[in-house]
Amino acid sequence: MAEFKQKGEEFSKLLVPGLLKIIRTLQRHRKEVFIIGGAVRDFLCGHQVKDFDVATNALPEQIIKWFTAEDIKTKPIGGKYGTVLAIVGKIAYDISTYRRETFTTYGQPPKVTFVNSLDDDLIRRDFRINSILYDPKKKEIVDKYGGWDDILNHSISMIGDPNIRLREDGLRVIRLARFMSKFNLSPEPNILSAVHSIGESVKFRSTKVIQLELLKFLRVQNFQSGLILLHQNRILHGIFPNFPFDNSINQHEQLSILIDKFCDITTGDEITRLFGVLLLFSEENRLKKSHFDHITQNIDLSIRQQQLLHRLFISWKKFPQKKDRYEIKRWVRATGINTSEFVTQIFFLCQFKRSNDSYLQKEEYLEVIREFVTQLRNGKPR
Repeated sequence: MAEFKQKGEEFSKLLVPGLLKIIRTLQRHRKEVFIIGGAVRDFLCGHQVKDFDVATNALPEQIIKWFTAEDIKTKPIGGKYGTVLAIVGKIAYDISTYRRETFTTYGQPPKVTFVNSLDDDLIRRDFRINSILYDPKKKEIVDKYGGWDDILNHSISMIGDPNIRLREDGLRVIRLARFMSKFNLSPEPNILSAVHSIGESVKFRSTKVIQLELLKFLRVQNFQSGLILLHQNRILHGIFPNFPFDNSINQHEQLSILIDKFCDITTGDEITRLFGVLLLFSEENRLKKSHFDHITQNIDLSIRQQQLLHRLFISWKKFPQKKDRYEIKRWVRATGINTSEFVTQIFFLCQFKRSNDSYLQKEEYLEVIREFVTQLRNGKPR
């Protein structure tokens, strides 16, 4: 297609010297090499391209041997999945060998077999938008499964039966929520039906992979559509099985407004956003510190992330409900200037679930809190 040729020419301008060195090294050894997945998808969706993933029929040991000879640093990171991290300068690239995946038990790691065929590798991929690739030899975009049509139609579809593909690996449901939100795509009805049938029985390979995919989702600025998908279909219940979710919130007449208001609260820390999501959908009167202890068992958080989650919970519990300037000032100092405003807005958003009138107090509190935050930032006496 002429359109793919033109898009390929445009994409080729994004290839930096280090990436070209990797491509040429594999080509010199008569191996196939394609750029696939996120980079091509993001480019076609009009988003900034940040990471380039390379697919090849070269085996991991060959990649390491050939790259080492070219002074390209390598580090095996994929284990049996055959992914090698190649580092050129300060940029790292994932180089993956074509593979076939066989799931014998849902929620368990698949059996992996390395293959020589690109078609065998493509068919294992989840969403059609993730199967689009760039051929550096022809400088063309290659789309064998109709991912480009999905982008044009603002839709999202899967390779294979969604009822099987989503059950194989629960991460695909979280990834679906991220793509819906980030690229403004609407899932096909059979995907929505599959997500609903899976619900809280969703299975994941490990707590580490849940954390990585969930935090990617939480970094999307406007993630309303994906958040509604995860909550209303009880996927969040499956990720956090011990958490006291408020199931009645699904019947809240202003649920979409609640979520829109939440997404308007700006914060760059995904753990802070996670805390907000959990608080928004919880039965707050049942919340205990132990519930947040369980979260570290459900997803593999670092010590720093665990500490931030606990600090946010304590700050929320100690929120000064009387408009006493001294109490508010003391609370701001204890909470921290970077999170006090966020916790305040979350507190009143939870009040909004029950009464519009109590939500009106938010601006009065924020005015006082911002005043104290400014003083602390300017180093004025406490």
